[in-house]
Amino acid sequence: MGNKINVIISGHGEFASGIKGALHLLTKIPNTFQFVDFKEGLSDEDLRQKFQSLLNERSGEQVLFFTDLLGGTPYKVAAEFAVKNENIELVAGCNLGSLLETIYMQFDSASELADSLITNTKNGIDKFSMTPSDNKVNPDEISDGI
Repeated sequence: MGNKINVIISGHGEFASGIKGALHLLTKIPNTFQFVDFKEGLSDEDLRQKFQSLLNERSGEQVLFFTDLLGGTPYKVAAEFAVKNENIELVAGCNLGSLLETIYMQFDSASELADSLITNTKNGIDKFSMTPSDNKVNPDEISDGI
């Protein structure tokens, strides 16, 4: 695994656990990844404390927060940390495919990783069409899947 940037994945409900489970089926999860669910009953302060604890373990290191929704509580709480620390980046709304793709890449900074996640998310979204010329993926080249 190439990525040495610490990644904290968080979202509403069991978003983070779901991403972890899906990644586990597809690849080995890097030890630089942490997963924090924002479950019902947790307060903003509870989430803030969980994030702070993880950041304390990674003091001075590059960290990227990967959250489910732009403007949601996990995003807003992570943004509080990103505003205060130039080693912290924050992305929201990216998907499993973008995260999976970046696991095998090397980045010099959390900022580069954030940019790559956004680009990969944009490139990885498509609408299926019955007209082959409209599809980015050739159905004849599709194997049994990942």
